[in-house]
Amino acid sequence: MSIFKRLILGNLIILLLVAFWGGTVTYKLSNLQKITQNIVQVNSASLIIGDRLIDSFNSLVKFIKKYYVSVDMDYYQQVLYLNVLIEEDFEQLHHLIKSEEQQLHLFLDIKLLYMELMICFEENISLMKNSGSSTSLKDPNLELEQIVINLREIINQNKQQISENTDLTNRLIRQIFIMTLIITALTVLLGGFIALANTRAITKSISSFKEKIQEISQGHFKELQTIDGPREIRDLSCHFNVMSQRLRELDDLKGDFISHVSHELRTPVTAIKEASIMLSNDLYSDHPQKLYELYALIHEECDRLLNSVLRLLDYSKMEARAMDYQFTGLDLVLIIRKSILKLAPMAYKKNIDLEFSPPPELPILSADEDRIREILDNLIGNALKFTSNHGKILVKCLLDEKNRRVIVSITDNGCGIKPEYLNTIFEKFRQIDNGIGTRMGTGLGLSISKHIIKAHGGDIWAESDYPNGTQLFFTLPFYMKKSI
Repeated sequence: MSIFKRLILGNLIILLLVAFWGGTVTYKLSNLQKITQNIVQVNSASLIIGDRLIDSFNSLVKFIKKYYVSVDMDYYQQVLYLNVLIEEDFEQLHHLIKSEEQQLHLFLDIKLLYMELMICFEENISLMKNSGSSTSLKDPNLELEQIVINLREIINQNKQQISENTDLTNRLIRQIFIMTLIITALTVLLGGFIALANTRAITKSISSFKEKIQEISQGHFKELQTIDGPREIRDLSCHFNVMSQRLRELDDLKGDFISHVSHELRTPVTAIKEASIMLSNDLYSDHPQKLYELYALIHEECDRLLNSVLRLLDYSKMEARAMDYQFTGLDLVLIIRKSILKLAPMAYKKNIDLEFSPPPELPILSADEDRIREILDNLIGNALKFTSNHGKILVKCLLDEKNRRVIVSITDNGCGIKPEYLNTIFEKFRQIDNGIGTRMGTGLGLSISKHIIKAHGGDIWAESDYPNGTQLFFTLPFYMKKSI
């Protein structure tokens, strides 16, 4: 199992444990709330009402006895007032204890005794009015004693429930405290373990990156193996591999550049050196024609050397986007004819049929004439270079009215280019396999051509019917219509 999967599993276990213990604690807290609410709202209230009823019954009996002795209406009014209060307390007490069966039976007995007490009071009042004597009146203390006994029993049961619920509350509080400690300890321990595992995984990944960077600093551009870890680490390793691959390509290009420059510069320098040695030794002092040829060779090789250096400088400017272009009105057909005329001797030497198919009319283009001629010389020259003797090259101009551009194509029937190389031939110093056991290099020509075309707002690409030939295309936008 990978480190990343283990970390996910550890996080999941922590979440499940916290959810389970959290749910248990929540359940116990809910029970604690219910018990506390029951103590406050039921048991304590029942105690208060019970004590108040005992006081009310004692006062009621006293006022009844005083009324029997004095027949004072104030005592009678007090009895009626206490009756209203007692009835209200009865209603509240019944609501509180209706779920307690034993207390409910005691309450019903109390209410029955109270009714008997009040009925007896009314009967005694009638007897006193009829006989005018209070000697045979019924004693209310009998009902009062039983009522007080029942009320005290209700009070004692509520006190017992308060005590039991208080003990249960204390136990729940201890359990919640212990469970909270357990949850905290587990969270800290597992969280620390996961943090340690994450740190080790990240540290391992960073160590791998460090080793890879050291290898790159020594010139070893190997890919980094896929690292197990978070998605960000895996993405970073992928980007790192892309960077390493790009560095390897740049290193290869550096080698190609050195090879190209050494080849381009060594040949003319060697020729100049040998010619200068001959001149310094006066080998042909008596042959003016030979001397002239040596001077011409030196001049020609100097021009070749200078052109190579200028091409490198131009490419450097193009890559830095610091190249200056002189845009003027351009007669593209005329430029193509001049380029073909310039390269006609090479075509004649190889017996290659070099044809041009111009359109009936062409718009005026805005372009740098020297740079467009450089592109045409390079593309047609490459076609001549890689086309066998007695081959054919066709240069065409097509008008794309919809996209307001001119499309120029150079088609040859040479060896062609393999499909996998079509996207790489425009890279600098790139060499490709022509399929016949040799390597052919595009040097800077196609790469410079691509920079020039892009600077003009056009596009350049290649198509190949390997091994039957190649087609190179480039486009130039136009701005106003005019027949030529």
